[in-house]
Amino acid sequence: MEGTLCSFCAGLGPDICRALERLSSVNGPPRNKKDDIWLKSPMSPWHKTLAAVDASSSSCGLCKIIMKGWQWAREDGVEQALRDAMFDPQAPPPWLKDPINRIPAYRDSPRIALRIRRLPRVEDGRKNKYSYFLSVRCSPYARASSDVLEPVTTELRIAWAKPDPVINGNECDENHTSDAVHVEPADIGLHVDLLVHAHPLSPQSLNVARGWLETCVNSHGSACSPPLAAEGRLPTRLLEIVPDSGTIYLRETQALRPLEDARYVALSHCWGQGGTPFTTTRQTLALRLGGIQVSALPQTFRDAVTLVGRLGLRYLWIDSLCIIQDDADDWAREAARMADIYRNAHLVVNAANSDADSKAFLSPRNIPDTVRLAPTSPEGQRLCLQLLPPEGRRWTDPSGPDHLGGEPVSSRAWCLQERYLPVRALQYGSYQAFWECERMRASEDGDAVAQPGSHLKRLCDTGAITDSVFARLDRSPSGERVQRVNWADWYRMVEDYTARSITKHTDRLPALSGLAQAVTRETSAEYFAGLWESGLIEGLLWCRAQPKQVLTATPNYVAPSWSWASVVGPVQFPIYTWYTKRAYWKRDMSDFEHLADYLGYSTVNKDLGPRGEVEAGYLSLKAPMLPVASIRGRQDQDPVLHSLFGQAPSRSEVADIVVKMKTLGSRSIWVEGGLDNPAITIGTTKLSVVFLTRLPHVLEEGFIEHRFGLILQRLDGTEHYKRVGFIDGVVLTKSFLNEIRGRGEFSIVGFARPFEEGDIDKEDLRPNDLADDPFKIPAVELKIC
Repeated sequence: MEGTLCSFCAGLGPDICRALERLSSVNGPPRNKKDDIWLKSPMSPWHKTLAAVDASSSSCGLCKIIMKGWQWAREDGVEQALRDAMFDPQAPPPWLKDPINRIPAYRDSPRIALRIRRLPRVEDGRKNKYSYFLSVRCSPYARASSDVLEPVTTELRIAWAKPDPVINGNECDENHTSDAVHVEPADIGLHVDLLVHAHPLSPQSLNVARGWLETCVNSHGSACSPPLAAEGRLPTRLLEIVPDSGTIYLRETQALRPLEDARYVALSHCWGQGGTPFTTTRQTLALRLGGIQVSALPQTFRDAVTLVGRLGLRYLWIDSLCIIQDDADDWAREAARMADIYRNAHLVVNAANSDADSKAFLSPRNIPDTVRLAPTSPEGQRLCLQLLPPEGRRWTDPSGPDHLGGEPVSSRAWCLQERYLPVRALQYGSYQAFWECERMRASEDGDAVAQPGSHLKRLCDTGAITDSVFARLDRSPSGERVQRVNWADWYRMVEDYTARSITKHTDRLPALSGLAQAVTRETSAEYFAGLWESGLIEGLLWCRAQPKQVLTATPNYVAPSWSWASVVGPVQFPIYTWYTKRAYWKRDMSDFEHLADYLGYSTVNKDLGPRGEVEAGYLSLKAPMLPVASIRGRQDQDPVLHSLFGQAPSRSEVADIVVKMKTLGSRSIWVEGGLDNPAITIGTTKLSVVFLTRLPHVLEEGFIEHRFGLILQRLDGTEHYKRVGFIDGVVLTKSFLNEIRGRGEFSIVGFARPFEEGDIDKEDLRPNDLADDPFKIPAVELKIC
């Protein structure tokens, strides 16, 4: 909690209370901004300028977080302006990257306004139908669109904080959780949420979790109903929790049927470095069946047992206890059923904030960026204001960040599918709990939004989307940041997955096999070694995620070289983010164009089935291919576009070499790219480039040519190849004039249009019709291992 308040902020409490009373008496949802209540306007200022707020922020907690919110909003606005090409990146407006308190148009502006907003939320088991916010807006005193000086707004959630219940003179903690001590705040006509309680096992927090679960079970219908009744859908073993007992029991579910209540909770958790010492093995199986003292469990497991009991449930599934860890057959069998285990659980509890089983995930929590105003009632209740990120950075925004993105559980590869598979999940983050199911997402602090399906549904839907990067029938509106195209969600998920740590690299495909199995079941799509046949070209075009990063081959064979699973390190699929990162203004002007055709593949799988470990495999393609003549480091300066009028797209952030090739007409061309592992020396005589797709850019007098492909190395004594790098860049030529002028060695090649726009009927015109392939390199058949 932030501390001292200045006199302006200390006096806000009564004004906010009066505004809340007015809003809470209004029937029906807010219709528009006219329903908001202006607390302070430019005509009756709070602090007169941003400079005054900044000066006060050194001693006032509220001014401090308002300044923080304005800076966030400023950064968000600059990012949006970059995406919308509101200015030339080579000649940015003044003050673009300056802190907001150093920009005169903001610092000296007297245009500061405060208002109270009321927004509806979906029913999530709590009595309040609305959330309330204090918005503090600062508008620059003078601006033009090219200056990137838009109004900035700090948003703060309004909540009540009540004194902790007292038992025998002591504040209630996580060990005093009886509902008998739960005292509702006095009814003063304000239907505002309570501030998140410091203890996740407090009656207040448990009531929120129970409300989410009951709402989902009773109101969401079949969409949120795990198919537990189906034969064989229970895990092989479950842990039985006996009420008011210090002992739990490992049970073979085959011996328990028929069960009166077969609902179970599955735990998603991080084992921690070096694994967990508390497992079930062939040697300890009999002991586990005979009973396990709760006090002997690691803290994460103890918390899970306590939580499941408080939720009124009986059975718990924990992988390290319910799978015999040193029995290869049992492990393989249960791992292959992972999709069913997490999908059919009545509830999945995600110990997201714990990085090891030895640590608690139900520890007391701090509430960041929050201030408490003066008490407003004799009972000692206080109004609280909590800083929220800008709208585009909130978890309630479909394209916003993941609310568990910074938690330890999001760093572990095995935990990813445990996030996607559940029908309903209760997640414990560092600052609050979250809920996700097929119909709703909610947070303990008060937000709740409807959603048309879970992570798994969206992942399955992405395989059925008609639009692809090669043919977008329904182009995105200008404000949409994430395009909905074929298999985009799968490969974005892979980007997240490869950035996570995994103890055994041979688990890279098995740890995703449950998710692949679920997607295959829903889509009937063909899956091989982490890629999908109907999104194959997109899936082959991966590269390292960061500059100067190295992708190393896995120590043991995991997948063919064309699969992202064959390397260690985070990867990205630039074909999906090309428009948003490099030329947002081009998104409606051209499409990627296939250059390669898929002929077939073959993989040899291990015991976990067609979506698990792979022993060998190759991919057959027919595509244009050219031998590599030489490789050199990429020049620092951006290549110059001389021959055409217009703006060239940004370069790849991770490409660091220029590859020289000779076409059939002995013409030399250069394209930028990168080697997966630059530390390994490879002779260029064995290297070739296979082009997979092109992206032409039509400009004023012609077009420029962008190429994507793979750098391949021919295997000794064979006609087979393995991947060693990638191609991603516009076609370049040497420019001696550039060198004389000190602008680098290369410039961008401009190509003439085959015909002008007016030469063909506009109804038949596609953007790529104005930019025919200038090289027409013959396609050859090749196999990549």
